[in-house]
Amino acid sequence: MHFARTSTLLGLIGCAVGAAFLSLNTSPLQPVPYGNTESSAQHLVQMVAVDGPRQAAETLNRDHKWNEVRLAITAGQPETARLLPALMPLAGPATTRSLQQAMRHTLITHPTAMLAATTEDTTAPLSTTTICSPNGMSTLWRSHAQLAVSSVHDSQLAVRAKRCLDTLGSKASGS
Repeated sequence: MHFARTSTLLGLIGCAVGAAFLSLNTSPLQPVPYGNTESSAQHLVQMVAVDGPRQAAETLNRDHKWNEVRLAITAGQPETARLLPALMPLAGPATTRSLQQAMRHTLITHPTAMLAATTEDTTAPLSTTTICSPNGMSTLWRSHAQLAVSSVHDSQLAVRAKRCLDTLGSKASGS
């Protein structure tokens, strides 16, 4: 009798755990909609316009608020195209790498916003070739990025999209 109850209890627990696993969504990750991201991005653009880029960067450093810039990037806010060129040159090396990495990951979900924030200057931290570089990224990321960038049909971004696709198609070292 004790064995039957234990077996039944374990069976019920197993069914509950199995049902929980079956209900998990196995689709690829989608961008997380942050409730206050849009107003945060607009606030950052306004801060740069009012205080100037240097003062805005100093405030972000002092208040440890660079994460707000990363959130604006990952949300694909159009304001990032004005925000990043003003702030990225003033960020420290670690922050610059972090922002670049956020842009690379966001390229898949918001290719138009990320391409609009890049520049054709290959020496700049926001260069199209840097953001679209497959170095250090997975093969899956590369294929998703190629699909995303090829879906951009903005004539003002055509040169950047082509350069990005060319960069994504190049052989990545270490991939």
